[in-house]
Amino acid sequence: MLPNRVRLSTKATSKLQYLKMKTGITPNIGSRIAIMLAIKDGGNLKNAELNDTEGQSLDKSVLFGEHSDVYDVVINQYIHEFEIKLGIQKTIASLVEIGVHKMGHIKNLTDVCKLK
Repeated sequence: MLPNRVRLSTKATSKLQYLKMKTGITPNIGSRIAIMLAIKDGGNLKNAELNDTEGQSLDKSVLFGEHSDVYDVVINQYIHEFEIKLGIQKTIASLVEIGVHKMGHIKNLTDVCKLK
């Protein structure tokens, strides 16, 4: 079950604000893209280096929107498949952290469309 609120790191928050400035994509949509990029690439969350959770706080309805059930299934399947031992909140924040790192090259909307 997804948490009611997720607190992101200051680093992820900064990157999402930069993305918004360059593309107009809001942090909640950027977080959704980041989560799916991190899950798509699979692997471990050890690279997340989630040392702080002092960044932006997003409510479940804002972060996942009307598709929260889909995100719930996908994230929990990821947790099960990779045997993630972090709590759900920290797992989601870590996925965002990894995903926004993968989005670091984005300078405009065309770059977003080229994400694979």
